[in-house]
Amino acid sequence: MSETARTSPREEGIWSPRYRSLTTGLILSVTLVAFLWLGVATVLPAAAEQLDGLSLFGWAFTAFMLANIFGTVVAGQGADRTGPTRPYLLAFAAFVIGCVVAAIAQNWYLLLAGRALQGAGVGGVLALAYLTVGRAYPDALRARMLALVASAWTLPALLGPAVAAAIAEATNWRVVFVTLVPLVPVGVLLTLPALRKLGPPEGTTPQSSRIPLTLLLVVGAGALLAGLEEQNLALMLPLVVLGAAVTLPTLRKLLPPGTLTVRRGMPAGMIVRGLVSTAYYGAESFFPLSMTQVLGLSTLESGLALSAGALTWVTGAWIQAKLDARSEGRGRHSRVVAGFVLLLAGDALIAVSIGTSLHSVTLAVIGWAVAGFGMGLVYPAVTTIVLSLAPKGQEGAASSNLQLSETLSVAVITGLGTAVSAYGATYDWGRDTSLGIVFTLTALAALLGIGAGIRTAVRGEAAKTPEKEDGTGSPAVQKEAGRTA
Repeated sequence: MSETARTSPREEGIWSPRYRSLTTGLILSVTLVAFLWLGVATVLPAAAEQLDGLSLFGWAFTAFMLANIFGTVVAGQGADRTGPTRPYLLAFAAFVIGCVVAAIAQNWYLLLAGRALQGAGVGGVLALAYLTVGRAYPDALRARMLALVASAWTLPALLGPAVAAAIAEATNWRVVFVTLVPLVPVGVLLTLPALRKLGPPEGTTPQSSRIPLTLLLVVGAGALLAGLEEQNLALMLPLVVLGAAVTLPTLRKLLPPGTLTVRRGMPAGMIVRGLVSTAYYGAESFFPLSMTQVLGLSTLESGLALSAGALTWVTGAWIQAKLDARSEGRGRHSRVVAGFVLLLAGDALIAVSIGTSLHSVTLAVIGWAVAGFGMGLVYPAVTTIVLSLAPKGQEGAASSNLQLSETLSVAVITGLGTAVSAYGATYDWGRDTSLGIVFTLTALAALLGIGAGIRTAVRGEAAKTPEKEDGTGSPAVQKEAGRTA
């Protein structure tokens, strides 16, 4: 353990001189990548229209998410081998290069390359931010710092879409990609001194198989999604079969046993994280496009509408936290189920307002706000459930697997949405019809989430604390999960 983490005088806090620079740098780093993640969605429809990329619109998110998966794992493995400094610099370098490439792109394919670089950089930065909190801060400050890092998403979520839209209206969409790039050196310089003091963790050996498995997963998922969009049957079938044949076995190796069969307890929680991300982030990916292309809103108006979901998400998360504290953790799975019911209702309202002749802006925004409130209930509750059920000493792996489930699910739903749009263009469907189908798919994910959410409840208390009996917890957790599945 580092010298920084060993000493923890009572009078010191996260803003004390010892930690002030690192705290500021980490918060700024997360805010920068969060703004790109959440704000750029508002201007991508305008970029796709100008660069003739509407038929491949979903790949702006799919490429970002697939690269995000790889960047997360590579950064974590690099930090375990050599310490976080080098992977942190490489992650931010990829982030900046990706922003510049997207800003100067003269065709949609070059913009997709920029999005992939951004995704790899964002995945690396976020993974290293949480890793640094775990290694640089003492136990007494770690929970407080993690809460502060999480809060760094709030401002980008609330203001990012509207600010990005305002910048695009005043200038053009290209400026949005590079607006915050000048702040990157500030965040890096504030963070580097503390990072240099952190070496690789003592007594640990990185799993060398995880990087090739993750790369295999990215390739398999990419082939599957490319096949779904292919109009030529002779190409579509081999790509889909090959992609599925690579993706499913690789996922089985990367995720906890029983995840793909929705085994009760922690495995079901992994599936819930994927389904809630599909239901919310999948809808978020196509919501601005629907607002501008179907309902005729301006980019700024679309950004303001998108912010409605972020506001209700924060409200839902605050209520979930209050209820969780009041009940001492009881009833989390019930709030997961309730959240999915709201997500189902919200996505269904959007599907009706976009995919039918109704074309109601009011109904779509209400639906998005309802979906955001449901997300606020589900997301923190299921994350807490999984981490509380994780075997002792494996909470980091559980967190990584949650992120994997989330990111891959978003990549798949955005890829499916792109495939639906491509089929719609081929067979002369209206854009409203294609997008209505996309929101129906996200509503279906919420419906499936209700069933999976029920299975996050573990019968009895034995499955929650086996690690206290056998020292590791892993065999006992798996045995108990098997009995209650």
